[in-house]
Amino acid sequence: MSETGTGQPEPFNLILTLAMKGIISISVAWLLPCLIFGATFPDHSSPYCLASDLTVQGKGKDGQCIDYATALASRLAQAGIHGQLFFYKWYIRGTWIEGSHVFVMYHLTDGTEWIVDNEMSHPKLVPTDASPIQLVFLLSDSQPGQVEVELQEGLNRLSYF
Repeated sequence: MSETGTGQPEPFNLILTLAMKGIISISVAWLLPCLIFGATFPDHSSPYCLASDLTVQGKGKDGQCIDYATALASRLAQAGIHGQLFFYKWYIRGTWIEGSHVFVMYHLTDGTEWIVDNEMSHPKLVPTDASPIQLVFLLSDSQPGQVEVELQEGLNRLSYF
């Protein structure tokens, strides 16, 4: 095995180079949207960045959707951005498997609406005139099938921020 001027074998340097390129690519993919939206929101309160921020309580943590939704709603409201929390229960047909979830939808001054939850890395743009049930399936990139969804209308009516 030949060595380079650094004293390391060539395959080691190749792996190190590829790893660094991967890290840089991932960093750019995460930072670029924040930089773009940062031009619009110079105080770094971009709704996109706020919703993608891994330091928001519950972000990226299984079973902590309510913690994330309330923490994000608070941060968005502090930035003057309004929206709503959507609560729902889900059931897998023909089984005893069930659960509940909450996600955040927020409105921007340009007329767009976005949804995000604790399990998504970045918010998704909401199609015009999407119904709340359509938002649930947009959130998970799935279509109605084996999962039945029940919106928690009592909570949803009270969850504006």
